[in-house]
Amino acid sequence: MDLITQFPLGDDIAVTLLVLGLLSVAALVAGAVVPSRLQRDEDAAEVDDDLGRRLGRQLSAAGSIILWVGLPAVVLLYLVPGSTDDRILRSAMMVVGLALGPFAAWRGLAVQLASLGLDPERRPALISRLGALATTGALAVAILPVVIVVWFLQAAGSSALMALAGGAAISALALRATAAPLDTAAASSAILVGADEHEIDTDDPTNLGAAPLRGARMFRRGAAGSADLVALTTAAAAVGVLLGVPVLAAEGILVVLLALGVALLAGGVVALVPHRGQPGHERGALRLGGVIPALLGGAGMVAAAALWLPSAYKDLRFSQVGMENFTDQAITGPQPLPREQLEPQIAQAGSDLGTLVSQTDDSRGASALLDMVTLYTISPSVAAASALGLGVVVALAAILLLDGTGNRIGSVVLRTARTSRTGGALGTTAGLGSTALLAAGALTLLLIVAGVLSVLSAGVPGMALALLSCTGLGALVVAVAHAGSLMAPTLVDRPEAERSLRDAAAGASTGPRAALLLAATLTALAALGPIATALQVAPRAATVWEDRALHGLSPTSLPLVGGIGLGVVAVLLVTASLLDGARRLGASAVVEARAAMLEKRAAVNLEDLPDMVRRAVLPAVVIVVLMPIVAGFGLGPAALPGLVIGAALTALALGLWSLGAGATLENAAAIIGHGRYGGPGSWGHSGALGGAVLTGTLRSAIGSVALPLLLTSSLLSALGVSAMVAMSTDGTSVYLRWGIAVVALVIALTCWVIASTAAEVDLEDEIGEISRPLFSRAEEETSDGLDAMDWEVEEEDGEQVSAAATKPASSGARAKRRGNRKGGGRGSR
Repeated sequence: MDLITQFPLGDDIAVTLLVLGLLSVAALVAGAVVPSRLQRDEDAAEVDDDLGRRLGRQLSAAGSIILWVGLPAVVLLYLVPGSTDDRILRSAMMVVGLALGPFAAWRGLAVQLASLGLDPERRPALISRLGALATTGALAVAILPVVIVVWFLQAAGSSALMALAGGAAISALALRATAAPLDTAAASSAILVGADEHEIDTDDPTNLGAAPLRGARMFRRGAAGSADLVALTTAAAAVGVLLGVPVLAAEGILVVLLALGVALLAGGVVALVPHRGQPGHERGALRLGGVIPALLGGAGMVAAAALWLPSAYKDLRFSQVGMENFTDQAITGPQPLPREQLEPQIAQAGSDLGTLVSQTDDSRGASALLDMVTLYTISPSVAAASALGLGVVVALAAILLLDGTGNRIGSVVLRTARTSRTGGALGTTAGLGSTALLAAGALTLLLIVAGVLSVLSAGVPGMALALLSCTGLGALVVAVAHAGSLMAPTLVDRPEAERSLRDAAAGASTGPRAALLLAATLTALAALGPIATALQVAPRAATVWEDRALHGLSPTSLPLVGGIGLGVVAVLLVTASLLDGARRLGASAVVEARAAMLEKRAAVNLEDLPDMVRRAVLPAVVIVVLMPIVAGFGLGPAALPGLVIGAALTALALGLWSLGAGATLENAAAIIGHGRYGGPGSWGHSGALGGAVLTGTLRSAIGSVALPLLLTSSLLSALGVSAMVAMSTDGTSVYLRWGIAVVALVIALTCWVIASTAAEVDLEDEIGEISRPLFSRAEEETSDGLDAMDWEVEEEDGEQVSAAATKPASSGARAKRRGNRKGGGRGSR
């Protein structure tokens, strides 16, 4: 019992840490035991023997990217100022974070591979349980090191947690970037060649691209999704502790642990409730299976925070985290003073806050005094509980907004499918236009959060950012509670599953993924706290320009504006790099699939793609990691807040847009393939299939990458800001700092050139008939030529008939194809 009663932060926090640790270990054990037991049930199900090998090669490709980029990042982090012990600890924790991503990805793949061994009739009942198993396992991988760090380091472990989160974000970014071009390659072979050109369903065994497409989807949902969850959880915990302790004392740690525990319990509740859905109501069952645990978990979390935390600010546990004395000279003068000595005066000043505001100026000392007096007028329990509840509400609203894109009978999907009858371009335009409106609505939710938190924090910036991190934790609980929806597409998107169940699960994961992205954005924006603090406490620089580049945080500051521009440019460069890699690998996959179909082979050979993807995605990961260095050393440390804001908001907007568009076009193609709006083989079906591949590529290149991208940018900026501030104030030559930025740009440009000069498939016309089977449709030979055409007008029954009109308008093969697509014509009503 002494272990608990003598814990420095308090016995309640000690018990919470122990319970969280035990729950995490239990989740990891369940994740190791249950998949092995599921695999013993392989009676009627068929599992692709090559699937595990393909997934392993893809995971190893991502692992090599993590090593190439992550290890240099560890070395750079070791150079950040601090004691030797702090440097070693930070570097070691980043190495652990780099390893967490691949480990969580491997666990996610193990659960999905085990689910393929189930009898098809058992899969629907296990949707929630297997989804919760994968989600809670990823949470446990992230929570267990957080518990260990907080137990041994208490409040001093915030920098180690930030390094852990930075490593996890880099590994998640590498996994997502690796999955993007491979996802496009698999979709191109299965949809463009198999479904569009040969009119074979994507799940049909005769479609040679079906197996690679299944593997790509499993990697995207299982491996990359688990790594995303680990990165978000570690980042939310690190930012919450770092920002919560200065304004909420030991209760700042307590709120973070409370939210993580509720998230883990919400996932466990999902596992205990099997999926039940009556025929025709499966979608409602999936939605209730996520909404009910989210509401229960959110309500319990808010109630616990309101009852557990003190209602008076002076009752917070300051001494447990080393804050028993006021140390700011703006409040105490030259000597620190105990809190209990000044609290009566602060309370008296807070009773007449308006007079105090009118008597102070805009200096930093006056602002610090006003912030401290204002904090003592805030109720910690009300503020923290309200922020957590706001996160729950906002996440549920985001799920509701994006839910329509996954509903195959929803107005957005039906409008897109209907418009596809006029051609692929207009159908894709309809889907992009509708989802752009939904993305704007989700961004509006972020603005509402900012306004509400400004009121809850009474205008104190430190409290506002701490509450922003609490809001992200509340959104995380909601996303985890939808574990069944995240897993449903993998389990039931199979040919033997009932159509109503497949339709219900097809887009069920879009809303929860949007909630995860929103939670990551809230966490990334909260990471502005340590960056702003480092800039505020920095001493004056040697010249006016350097001082403005260090302290200029006003809207008219050019470094700040430049940082926002760099954030936008970074997101666009990552998107361009991944799209170029997707183009190369997609073209190779299409040519290989066409050749395999012509040669009547049993499978397509895409074994070289994982090796090609390393070269294709390296520039994207390098750009994200090096952009904070370019901004901080090139434009000045004041550019880092702009970089975080620009990257976070741009990635959020484009990510939500592409997530919704990908789900909309995919469901529109499925609706037409089921017989509506022309049916299979029609012009509308062909256009919808092309639109599905296009928006699916955008979803893989930016929608899925957005979450680790914005987390990596914000966390690395927060980790490196102290080094940039130190070099700006210790007399280091400005040319040396610019040289560092130039070297970073040269490294990124070199990686880009290496990737852009990679070999790609030859798509030229070549000579004679060599390329005709691959790049054109087969046509029958005809002896008719220009000389055989008679353009003279003949009189026939008083009507003028052109002799050319009696000639065949096209070859036999083309006429046959047009007949196959009669559904897109005027007579297919």
